[in-house]
Amino acid sequence: MSSMTKRLVGVVSLVFLFGSGCAHKSASAGESHQSPPNASLATVRSTNVGPSLHKPTGANLDGNPNVALGVPLDADPSDDYLSDRTYWVASYSPKRLEPNWVSWRLVASDLGSVKRGDSFRADTALPDGFKKVQKTDYAGSGYDRGHMCPSADRTSTEEANTATFLMTNMQPQAPELNRGPWKILEDYERSLASQGKQLQIVAGGIFKSEPTKVGPGVEVPTANFKIIVVLEPGQGATDVTSSTPVYAIIIPNAPEVKGTRWFQYMVSVDEVERQTGYDFLRDVPDDVENVIEARVATPPGLR
Repeated sequence: MSSMTKRLVGVVSLVFLFGSGCAHKSASAGESHQSPPNASLATVRSTNVGPSLHKPTGANLDGNPNVALGVPLDADPSDDYLSDRTYWVASYSPKRLEPNWVSWRLVASDLGSVKRGDSFRADTALPDGFKKVQKTDYAGSGYDRGHMCPSADRTSTEEANTATFLMTNMQPQAPELNRGPWKILEDYERSLASQGKQLQIVAGGIFKSEPTKVGPGVEVPTANFKIIVVLEPGQGATDVTSSTPVYAIIIPNAPEVKGTRWFQYMVSVDEVERQTGYDFLRDVPDDVENVIEARVATPPGLR
């Protein structure tokens, strides 16, 4: 989003929020109030909310290191329920029965020796009235239960690993994507974290107007996106510069991606925003944000 647009949005937001009597809501019943480990490392500024980008309901994510670069927002807060699951946070869609996006921080201390738990299960912390997708609801569909925040990103403790198997962290993914370029990209992210980098990551789906559905009505994305910002330990939004590495990827959720490499699908953050309708990296200073969101990264090893 441009600097001018953000300034206009921020001004009008005060009228919208306070003139209408709508205040930012704290976490509702069933939502976790626990901060993820090392929450003090995050540098997060308050979010500007305007007439076209409204703050959704659910958990209060202010200061949460999993969204240290800003909470992604779009124009329709009715389909965004914010969930804090300690080791990752998400905007959950009660319409699509899956996350719109999942966001998390990845550092070396997140990586340990705990083995994958495979404890897929419904997220019972969702509010009453929300349909809870069950672990068997993808069965027979031909799609994998595709992690947004990977199990292998949370191997420091059993609790951390188990948290990634909630169905609110899953989207239906073609096996060729989930076990192919998506997995290889996850491996690359962990290699950077193992080298001492701090990664701020957000992933989700891109949907068409009449999507394929599985199980009780879980929508199948036509593609999956991911945005990865590579920082030094302890850095936050105000530490991002025009030279900070940023990778944005959109990969089709289809068998045709078998045998391809994730960096064949690199795009700009602006393109992810265009296709999803979400505004990302909202707490990064505008002059820097405009630069890093417009460019397409150079594939690793080709610099």
